[in-house]
Amino acid sequence: MKRFYFLAAIALTTAFTACDKDDDNEPKPVPEPPVTRAYILNSGNWGMNDASITLFDKNSHTATDYDVYQAANGEGLGDVAQDMIAYGSKLYCTVTESSKLVVMDKDLKQIKAIPFFDNGVPTQPRCLAADGGFVYTTTYDGCITKVDTATLEIMDKVAVGDHPEGLSFANGKLYANISGYGTYGDFKSGSVAVVDAKTFKKIKDIKVNCNPYTQSKVGADGNVYMVSTGNYAGSPGMAQEDWVLGTVFQINTKTDTAKEINYGTYIALYENYLYVLYSEYYLPQLSHAFVYDLNTGMKTDWIDLEKLAAPNSIDVDPYTGLIYVSDTPWGSYGKVHVFDHSGKELYSFDAGYYTCKIVFDRL
Repeated sequence: MKRFYFLAAIALTTAFTACDKDDDNEPKPVPEPPVTRAYILNSGNWGMNDASITLFDKNSHTATDYDVYQAANGEGLGDVAQDMIAYGSKLYCTVTESSKLVVMDKDLKQIKAIPFFDNGVPTQPRCLAADGGFVYTTTYDGCITKVDTATLEIMDKVAVGDHPEGLSFANGKLYANISGYGTYGDFKSGSVAVVDAKTFKKIKDIKVNCNPYTQSKVGADGNVYMVSTGNYAGSPGMAQEDWVLGTVFQINTKTDTAKEINYGTYIALYENYLYVLYSEYYLPQLSHAFVYDLNTGMKTDWIDLEKLAAPNSIDVDPYTGLIYVSDTPWGSYGKVHVFDHSGKELYSFDAGYYTCKIVFDRL
């Protein structure tokens, strides 16, 4: 990131040599592509304290066969990692059952582990967003917590609802999925809480379907796309008229209104395309993956989900547009499959236990 002097030197050299006509026919230097890195976050097994981070080498198309965080720090990441983001010069990772926010440099060396407790009770940080020099996380005590990235201290928290999960920052506001953690009343309604980032006050709730979970993304259009996972439609004893299927909603961040886009479970965004993995536990016949064009509303079949045992996450490399889908069979190491926009699988690599997020960043 710190290349200001190098760039300035190029600019000065160009200024002094531009008048030399003998150089007009010299071949122009081709800028090297940015060096990028993919961090693979593996949540680990609940209660086993084995969350991990591995690194993916884009040249060899392989991931490290060891926990890079453990190697860099001489200790494990903790119990059940949930989310990770790159912001500024640092990485931020929530470890829910250990109730901490781990701050690292780009080589995964820990800078600080911020404990999340309220009078000795763990508040369990979940999903992350960042803007304006602050990192925000939802916490299972019903709040969004604000952390100053300069001091790495907790600045404030605001109550938003029962067990908030997925979080996005858009148009000066924070949008938090209020999961209810299974307590949705009539099982047919859910909400997204909206917080004004400047005042750090909750301003409204947006009605969506029940069980809004971890999926909340900001599109190129500035709107938020989130998933309500529904009420386990098709489960034994449930009448079909009571089914609520997993649904993708678009939240217009200017009007703070929501509209249904399509069915979905896991989502990723790249340019004007929404990549969707959709499955219902009790209705496997509905499972499929597709690409949704946000401009035209056209839906195109993408990959064959039957070839994956247990897809658990989908992320897009913003530098290449390639899509990474994790497959996490119960009790075993997972695998990450890499696809292009057409659905062609380019390669795959082994990862850790229960890959939940892949973060791409410049070095």
